[in-house]
Amino acid sequence: MVVEASRETLITTDLAIYEACNSLWKLVTLRMSLSLEDALEVAVTLKDLTIRGMIQPMGFSKLDLSNTLEKASKEMLTFYDASYVVSAQNTGAILVTEDEKLQKVASKFVKTITYKDFERRMAQS
Repeated sequence: MVVEASRETLITTDLAIYEACNSLWKLVTLRMSLSLEDALEVAVTLKDLTIRGMIQPMGFSKLDLSNTLEKASKEMLTFYDASYVVSAQNTGAILVTEDEKLQKVASKFVKTITYKDFERRMAQS
């Protein structure tokens, strides 16, 4: 998937990188369904993809806080979820999510697809 994904620019909020690594921690420590070695490999890969510019984290300073808070309030989203919608809007990106509620709300503002749809797109390009 890394090679296929390199054909596209992936944009996310910088907090999403922390969330991904926190999920790895949960899988290793709480659920014991992933080895520490595998989790470290994924974390290093995320960092490497970010350093290479294949994943471009959108920093807090670039986020339109007013628009994000307004969208969160009007659409009954968490600020965190609204930040994904606003980031996608501001960059013209497609929002990739498995969260059905987020997908439903976000589709009013941006194009949304599931991760499986994203994989299919990458395989076709």
